[in-house]
Amino acid sequence: MYSSVSVVTPPATEPVTVQVLQQHARIDYDYDNTLLAMYLTGARQAVEQFLGRALITQTLRWVMAHQAPINQFPLVPFTAYIFPLWMPYSMLFQRPIELPRAPVQAVSSISVGEWGQSDTVLSTDQYSLDLMTDPARVRLHAGVATLPSDHIVIDFVAGYGADGTSVPLPIQLAILMMATFLYEHRGDDGGEMPEAVKNLLWPYRLYSFGDADA
Repeated sequence: MYSSVSVVTPPATEPVTVQVLQQHARIDYDYDNTLLAMYLTGARQAVEQFLGRALITQTLRWVMAHQAPINQFPLVPFTAYIFPLWMPYSMLFQRPIELPRAPVQAVSSISVGEWGQSDTVLSTDQYSLDLMTDPARVRLHAGVATLPSDHIVIDFVAGYGADGTSVPLPIQLAILMMATFLYEHRGDDGGEMPEAVKNLLWPYRLYSFGDADA
């Protein structure tokens, strides 16, 4: 089974500001501010990917399909996940589904359908939500499995809050350190996430099947 996560509505702001990054990196000029803002966004996205979390409120779309689109085989994109071979698509209708980003604030919609056909949007009485777990879970009710379907689409809102004050301080520090690393090295070395950054992030990381660092 194949799945991918995409951003529908990006966060309105970053967890830390360019001004704070300037203080952290001891930068006393403004002519690199556009570049610093890009590094902050890149650092935040790298941290989100490492953690399996969304930091600032954003809307995400998770698509799960019976098989990958033909034009993506054998190459699998960075945002794609291949589920264990023992988990057939039909099992999505028999067990809770853990959403791929946390913390989840709300599920906007769930739809099922077949490629080339209009999707069927499920009513809220056709599934149950558990937003108290981390990550949140969805369970599809009996009867959904009878709908014509070779993919499921879940739109959901995730993030700690609307601005950086809601993001745990160690994650903010990790973003500052990662952005400074990107600014100072600019691709001159291997680009591996520094160990100091990882050490700040480990307590907040969600693990998934096949995680090389688990």
